[in-house]
Amino acid sequence: MAQLHWWNLGRPEVPGLGLHPERKHAEVTVMLNTPTPALEERVDGHTVLVHVRDTSNEESMPRRASWVAEQAGVTVIGGPVRG
Repeated sequence: MAQLHWWNLGRPEVPGLGLHPERKHAEVTVMLNTPTPALEERVDGHTVLVHVRDTSNEESMPRRASWVAEQAGVTVIGGPVRG
């Protein structure tokens, strides 16, 4: 089990979805052989968390998460988690 975390990334503006460029909270976490960041349970798959915090426009967060998932050819499988 392992966890990789990237921060200081940037996300582009997506005018068609009303999304502004984002740098401050553009992060990605990949968990290998575990479904949670706590590394408590071993599984055969991997999990990717996309951090899309935007305290100035919280209603944009689901649109941003869906857009990021589309870029990777996948869909969002869970709801928002605050932490």
